[in-house]
Amino acid sequence: MNERQAVYLFKNGNFAPAGNTIVCAAPRDLVVSVFGGGGLYESNGLSASFGGAAFFRQEETGAYYLGVWGKRNASRFRSALRRGGAVLDIVREPPPGRFLGFGKKNERPSRRDTPALIQPKS
Repeated sequence: MNERQAVYLFKNGNFAPAGNTIVCAAPRDLVVSVFGGGGLYESNGLSASFGGAAFFRQEETGAYYLGVWGKRNASRFRSALRRGGAVLDIVREPPPGRFLGFGKKNERPSRRDTPALIQPKS
């Protein structure tokens, strides 16, 4: 996985009333290779690690992007992708697709409960 992967870092108004929440999203295949898949849009692994996931879809190609929100989560997300072997190109705009929504758990898991962030999925 040494080819460069675009990861999108941007602000979005769909996550908080202030409208300036940092969001980071990456191609679904890359996210699943690091966090695992399953569930809606193959986002269960990401949701288990961060307490939620955001979904985007590029209509023309059918490509999906999964992401997280919050400054710390975005940083931890990028770090985990790098530890998984990805070489990232940070693109400071939304992914080329429509925001579909997000799913979240009632509470965010603690750092101790997120082994996917410590060790890449093999």
